[in-house]
Amino acid sequence: MKPPALACLLACIAAPAGADTFTVTRLDDPLPDGCVAGDCSLREALTAAGANDVFGPTDQIVLGAGTHVLLRGDLPKVRQPLIVAGAGAGQTRIESVDELFSLDTTAADRSLQLRDMTLDASGEFGSAAVASPGGQLVLDGVVVAGGTAQVAGDASLHLIDVQIGERLLCNTVASCLIEDSAIALLNVNPAGDGDGPDVTIRGSTIDGDLLLLPPPHTASITLHQGSLLIEDSTITRLQGFFLFDPDMNVTVRRSYYVGNDVPIRSDGNNTFTIEDSVFEGNPVRALYAAGTSEWEVTGSTFVGNRVDGNAGGAIVLEDDATLRIRNSTFSNNTFTVDAAADGARGAAIGYRNGAGAQLILQHVTVVAPSVLPAGLVGSAIGGHGGGIAVDVSNSVLRGTCGFGGSVLQNNAGNIEAPGDSCGLDSGLNSVDVPTSQLALGTLGDHGGPTPTYLPAEDSVAVDRASTAQCLATDQRGYARPAGPRCDVGAIETGAVPPDMQDVVFGDGFE
Repeated sequence: MKPPALACLLACIAAPAGADTFTVTRLDDPLPDGCVAGDCSLREALTAAGANDVFGPTDQIVLGAGTHVLLRGDLPKVRQPLIVAGAGAGQTRIESVDELFSLDTTAADRSLQLRDMTLDASGEFGSAAVASPGGQLVLDGVVVAGGTAQVAGDASLHLIDVQIGERLLCNTVASCLIEDSAIALLNVNPAGDGDGPDVTIRGSTIDGDLLLLPPPHTASITLHQGSLLIEDSTITRLQGFFLFDPDMNVTVRRSYYVGNDVPIRSDGNNTFTIEDSVFEGNPVRALYAAGTSEWEVTGSTFVGNRVDGNAGGAIVLEDDATLRIRNSTFSNNTFTVDAAADGARGAAIGYRNGAGAQLILQHVTVVAPSVLPAGLVGSAIGGHGGGIAVDVSNSVLRGTCGFGGSVLQNNAGNIEAPGDSCGLDSGLNSVDVPTSQLALGTLGDHGGPTPTYLPAEDSVAVDRASTAQCLATDQRGYARPAGPRCDVGAIETGAVPPDMQDVVFGDGFE
């Protein structure tokens, strides 16, 4: 949350010219008899502000430090543009078993900004902040310690530096923007058959440990309509990820999906874009591509994921889904001991039940675990049944394959080490390469936003890729090729960051 000095500065900002400022001086909740200097409760301040012109300038209510305990039911509804500013989330607290702040559905111009306070509406029907159709709700520097925060109809929501331990309901067709915040449960379920909101989560955390609600509530993301963008965020200890709109677009960019009990999943016609993200230590896979969904995965790393299932330790593909993975790294993904003993396939990427699924890998590095549970088939890629179209180019497969009834339809510029289990065309690929000659090094920070393997300069992966399949950049965004030909795998050895290219190559001297 904001430091006290900044919180005070925001709370003490003068209201716009012509607007009224109401200073709350009481922490109790007396029978309202007017807001006067030195004798004004929060309820009285809201009542006084509500008597002003609903089309007038933005009024402001200023709260000092202390705990406001409200005993007289719901607070008056906000009818006009209003700012309510506290002294900081650690200093100003408002408690009630009823509804706290909400917007009047009958007023024409309603917007509410709540700043620098803690809200606790922990009653059975308590709501901390509600924006009804047509309204705008902004929470800035707020902790919601009890009760829901919600918008509905065509209302919009903007959270900045907010923590919510109960439900966040974006049941709107407008927009929900969540920035620099921490939440545990997001539900998007607009009424009607129209388009849902654009939901953006940026620079935030979704953390199951924040959840204050008892079972059957779970830390989850549930979207019935709209689109979802997760950017520069961390998702951890999630117990549910549900998409009920079969045509929803989902983008995950520069984010961490770590230690979650569910994969990001689609069974519909959803479109997924995964960029520059890390999926680590998820015990029930990282991604689940099913239905007719389309997946584009680039610049991402999957490490230490596993599943107690028969295919796909990190990612599973089935039905008619299409999965394209470019410039990405897989490391140490596996199955549980019981699943491996039953012949589970594809410790990194697996497929099953595919009538027309497509798996396309380009400049991917797959490194199997050094210790594998007995019975596993395909420590890199594998699956059950036929009908899957598998294309692999310019990729490192340090592990084995178990394709079942499917075969590689197109393959060139790949390296399999140390064996020859993937059915690669020996004239177009390098097979049975000793691991020592591959010389991948260790997974770590080698530049770029995600961990990678950086092959040694004398690695057989250097300058061995198929030129026709070469991508313009590697997983880090560094330009290819750095030598006479592109390197095999996700990383281009010897390449430099984009901001260094002019320094190194601009005049021919470093």
